[in-house]
Amino acid sequence: RVYGTAFEKKADLDAYLTLLEEAAKRDHRKLGKELDLFSLQEEGPGFPFFHPKGMILRNKLMDYERELFKEFGYVEIMTPVILSKKLWLQSGHWDHYRDDMFLVPVSETTTYSLKPMNCPGHIMIFRQGIKSYRDLPLRYGEFGQCHRNEPSGGLHGIMRVRAFTQDDGHIFCTEDQIQPEVLAFTQLLQKVYKDFGYKEIIYKVATRPEARIGSDEIWDKAEAALITSLEASGCNFEIS
Repeated sequence: RVYGTAFEKKADLDAYLTLLEEAAKRDHRKLGKELDLFSLQEEGPGFPFFHPKGMILRNKLMDYERELFKEFGYVEIMTPVILSKKLWLQSGHWDHYRDDMFLVPVSETTTYSLKPMNCPGHIMIFRQGIKSYRDLPLRYGEFGQCHRNEPSGGLHGIMRVRAFTQDDGHIFCTEDQIQPEVLAFTQLLQKVYKDFGYKEIIYKVATRPEARIGSDEIWDKAEAALITSLEASGCNFEIS
């Protein structure tokens, strides 16, 4: 691959080169090594090794998020890292995402996979036992250990990896509860951005893709609830 960048004026080029210099000083891969936070090694490309100091920061972040769980009514769960092909067929991942999954043959007839995302596991927990409408909304939160077989050329420090912890949440609610739940989550998101010093945030609403599950009527309701909740929260957003 050959990449090129062109500028109309030398001043623009100089500004760009300065930006690259400043970015290099703040490169998380450089800082991670200098501060002894994590390492990336050839024995596990895309699989970060977190050092003791890195684990201190990681655990601080998890403690912060556990406080958010309490404040916004989430209950913490944990789901298996490896699950059978049967589940991934049911979820649709096997047909649409198999090339990006780490498959684990157990026998000639049995295959498992490291989970690329947490959604099916959360649904498996929700399915256990009888649920009443009085139990809803039910908010699950997990520090899920996920694995995705990303192309080697796309790996980038700990920003693009093959093994990562996804601070994931799933909300099970009635249709009438969708809008207030989306509003509450938007408020949670705004709090996180504010706590970490982000001020100018523009949310992007991705509307329905060509390949999707569910009727247009369901998508109409879901998108309307999302947009209405964003408007109620007072945040800026774009529709794509």
